[in-house]
Amino acid sequence: MIGYAQWRQNERVGATILPRLVTTLAPLIVLFIGAEIWVDWANGSISLPLIISMLILTGMGMWLGSVSNRAPLFLSSAFLSSVIPIIYELKVGGGAGLTLLAIVVLMQGIFASAKGLSQPMIQRGSIGLVLIVLIAEFWAVVGDLDLVLVQPIDNLIVSLPLFLWLSLLIGYFAAVHMRRVPWMPIGLAVGLAFLPSPGSAFAWTTAIIMFVYMVTRPQTRRWVSDWTFSMLATSWFLVDWLSSSGSTFSNLELDPAFLIVPPAALLFIGAIASRHGKLSKAAHHLMVVLTLLSHEMLFGVGSYLPLIFVVYLLVLVLREASNVELVDLEDSEARKEVSVLVLVTGVSILILEWMGRLESGLGDKIGISGLGVEALMFAVVLYAIGRSLRTIEFDVGKLSGMLIDAGSTVSVWDPQTGQWSSQPSASINQRIGEWGPAMRGSMILPLLIFSLAAAGSTATWTVMLLLLPIMVLMREVLFELPQDNRTKAGGVWLLFFVGLPWSFRIHESLIDAGGSEVVPAQIMFDLIMLAGPLLGQFMLIKQGVVKEEGKAADWLLIGVMMVALLDVSGGILLLGMMFLAMTRALLHRRTIAINLLPFAWAAGILMLIQLPVAIIDSVPFSASLLTMKSSFVFGINYPAWAGIGWVIIGAIPLIGFARDLRLAKGDDAGKQEEFAQYPTLIPTLSILVGLHLLVSDPYLLVLAVVVVAGIGAWATGQLAAFWVWPPAFCFSLMFTASEHDWFGEDEVFTIASLVTWIVVILFWKGIMQSRAPEAIPGKYVAPTKDMVRFDAEAKYQGTRDILANVQLGYAVIFSLFGMIAWGGIAFLATAFLLFWRMWNQRYAKLMLAAIFLQAIAIGNTANEIGKYEFEAMGTWLVLSGLVLTWASWRMWDFEWTEKSDEEILDLTKLAGIAGAIYVPLGALFLADDIGAWLFGSVLAVFGGIQMMIGFEQDEKWRRIYTLVAIPVGILIVAGDISNGVLQGVMYLLAALTLFGQGFLYMNRAGVMVSGTAAHSTLVTENIVPANTDVTEVIDGEEPEPVEVVEEVVETISESDSVDEVLPQVEPEPVAEALQQIEPETAAPTRFHSGEGFDIELPPDVLFRIRSSLRGATYDGYKPIVKWDQHGRVILDFEALNE
Repeated sequence: MIGYAQWRQNERVGATILPRLVTTLAPLIVLFIGAEIWVDWANGSISLPLIISMLILTGMGMWLGSVSNRAPLFLSSAFLSSVIPIIYELKVGGGAGLTLLAIVVLMQGIFASAKGLSQPMIQRGSIGLVLIVLIAEFWAVVGDLDLVLVQPIDNLIVSLPLFLWLSLLIGYFAAVHMRRVPWMPIGLAVGLAFLPSPGSAFAWTTAIIMFVYMVTRPQTRRWVSDWTFSMLATSWFLVDWLSSSGSTFSNLELDPAFLIVPPAALLFIGAIASRHGKLSKAAHHLMVVLTLLSHEMLFGVGSYLPLIFVVYLLVLVLREASNVELVDLEDSEARKEVSVLVLVTGVSILILEWMGRLESGLGDKIGISGLGVEALMFAVVLYAIGRSLRTIEFDVGKLSGMLIDAGSTVSVWDPQTGQWSSQPSASINQRIGEWGPAMRGSMILPLLIFSLAAAGSTATWTVMLLLLPIMVLMREVLFELPQDNRTKAGGVWLLFFVGLPWSFRIHESLIDAGGSEVVPAQIMFDLIMLAGPLLGQFMLIKQGVVKEEGKAADWLLIGVMMVALLDVSGGILLLGMMFLAMTRALLHRRTIAINLLPFAWAAGILMLIQLPVAIIDSVPFSASLLTMKSSFVFGINYPAWAGIGWVIIGAIPLIGFARDLRLAKGDDAGKQEEFAQYPTLIPTLSILVGLHLLVSDPYLLVLAVVVVAGIGAWATGQLAAFWVWPPAFCFSLMFTASEHDWFGEDEVFTIASLVTWIVVILFWKGIMQSRAPEAIPGKYVAPTKDMVRFDAEAKYQGTRDILANVQLGYAVIFSLFGMIAWGGIAFLATAFLLFWRMWNQRYAKLMLAAIFLQAIAIGNTANEIGKYEFEAMGTWLVLSGLVLTWASWRMWDFEWTEKSDEEILDLTKLAGIAGAIYVPLGALFLADDIGAWLFGSVLAVFGGIQMMIGFEQDEKWRRIYTLVAIPVGILIVAGDISNGVLQGVMYLLAALTLFGQGFLYMNRAGVMVSGTAAHSTLVTENIVPANTDVTEVIDGEEPEPVEVVEEVVETISESDSVDEVLPQVEPEPVAEALQQIEPETAAPTRFHSGEGFDIELPPDVLFRIRSSLRGATYDGYKPIVKWDQHGRVILDFEALNE
């Protein structure tokens, strides 16, 4: 009654938002405050009077919020009304509070339909209200809470989660019709995942009917139907998996007879709704995917559900094929939907066959056990239907790019229209590109399904079934599809995927069964797989298609190598396909393929030696070639005869390179271009790996080959070799020295460092680049189609600079590993050469950091020679720090004359900071044996030096440094003194230094100390001479005499009268005395710019400028005052024109 009366008062006076908010929340606050009191009064339960009171008060609060015609007030009351039952549930437990929440939700929905409330705000606020109900549902399921209205209600069907779900459905039904609460149907769909059985069957039936009703209503928004359908699919998916996991969620399991009803109904409804535009294709495809990945579909009992699911998908594909003429080739969206449907259908059949869910027993009935007859038939049907769709179907590459673009759109602002628009990321589509018509889903997936189903049989004759997909593949590639590299590459990769299940099954059976001889299935498989590419190559050459260029040509050769890895006979397919790949790669100078050949050979031999018996075992190799040896390929054991392959693979490109090098001498630009396309680095390494296996003393041979390869790379101008030559030389030298017991690892790294330093210096002098083609200026910018995206051949000047720095890095690393050999000479030379290089290249920070490396090197050498390691390091750091401090103080340019004044200022500041770090650090090293007093003394004295420079040059960091360094240094000295009197003196000295610095700060701020006597005169400071010439001064005022008199009078103490003081002065009229005073002209600080504004300099800055000019001779130069980008004042000199 009080709340109603207050509402009437608010309406009468037209109250503002605040009193209305107080009126609305007052009944709810009463409920909130009285929770514990009333629950205790009701003996720890929610009694009937308390239930009635709660419902009345929450209803009153939400009614007041709704009739206020202000959505924020209603949402506030609705949220608080939803939270209050949860608070009571926490107090009481058992489900009584959540039961009241269901009743509150019923009232919320009714009040949310009030026409005076803002639709957009109610729409956004409904997210939180629906979320609270979902949380309550989950709470009730996990806690196994009962439906409680005064007493628990024991009903098998009606549970507390179902009661909450129904309250959301019924309560918000009217609001949904008014398009106010679009999140209610979405929340209902999500809530189905938390409903226990058997009542969940009723809810699922209701939800499906509700969705059918929703999509038939014209006011339903498309995004609402999409999200609701998607959440229905997700809820069934979650229920299926959660119920199968047992434990807490076992009560969610649907009845087996009802389990397939929701997915079947949703698939049927989704197909019809999406066809009529009531639902998006993406939501329907999501339902298909979730049904495929459900526990019942993958691990259920019986094959009827998977078979019906596959037939359903094939019917959808058939329907699209029957309407293929209606699809416009320019309609990319429609083509994408068809392509996705074909892809989803094929993937579904493939996964179900792989999981063994399509086995209906048909194969056993016709006497073919192990053969997936059902999947074979589905593959044939899908291929037959897909042939009519290939004109509109996108290939997998283009389709993947479109799907990724759809999920990676970016918002772009158009300033002309003033609107935001979504645009896909073009770079992703460009990187994926189109894979050609052979790589469409209706081609890839039927062949994969057929191969997977046929490979399940262990009978030898079934290997002949491999001919069918290969024949289909060859027919399309050779006679029906465009004759280009993309088609050929797609065909080869399809051949690999078709043969993969067979190869895996044969490998598995051979390894499990063992055996001592080759079985016919091995030879049959390899011959069939080899026949396809050879026949295709012959037919394409006959048709005149021999040109190979572009990225597709590389993928073609990579696919050929991948097919070679499917070898099961032990040599037939591997050797044949590797020979084909190598000849094509060398003939057309495909750099990527040539570089990948050694790696493909390594993988192929590794798989070959896993077979219990192989064809190549019958070759009469010598005993030494059959020996298994540890290789350079990650230490894997390979037979020695495998080295022959590595040598051949590496030698032929190098021979071709040498031939082209000989032909390229002269002015033949075309040959020079061909010469640049042969790689040399990887082939050289391939020869090294092969020789290591073939030669009895391989390490010495490898070392010699590495040295010769380095000289050859320099002689032929192949700078790419030097990316890896230093570590190759280092490791080959290490293995050789260890094998022949020459010297230890430290000496190896030292030699490697010195040799690498020779290479570095040759780079610096330009000798290493002298035989290479002239460098292209600038840095390398990788084109879009560049797969490596790096200038490995060092054609650009920027890359060659990086290569030289890489050599420098190798030298530094090797010297660190060998720092104790030969007195650390390599490390010492490296440190000083590195410093010189950084100085020469103008790398200021690295140059200053190299000083610390020099100290370590000096200490290392001192330690190897004697025992004064820390003393040597400390001395060098102190001396270097003092030199850097002097350079910073005098603003030395380090002979970098080409640098601007601003850059020199930055350099000197860095030098000062480095000196401020190195001096204390060096003193700390020196104090290791002498004592802490040395460190403290150096720190205090050096702090005094920094203080002098800091206040002279007005550098803040130096002043802060001295505030810490001087007192800390003195305190350290005091701590190292045992005499108490001297310690006290040192503490006093530390305090005096801080006090002195305080005076310096006061002086810097212009605050002067005057006398304390009553008759003391005013202290003034003339910062600049009065006769300084200024171009033009604005408002230069002289101090008035009267002001001086007033200041003098103010200094008289109050205890003395004016009459007592004036008789001490000769009686002279004040006016006459003031006339005799010649006021000193104040130094001008403001200058006219000539452009309508003035420039004013601080007095201390102007004083330092004029002081510097008075002490300098600058005949023929004009002083200029500048400001740098950091706001610092710079005094520069500019030559006068004669």
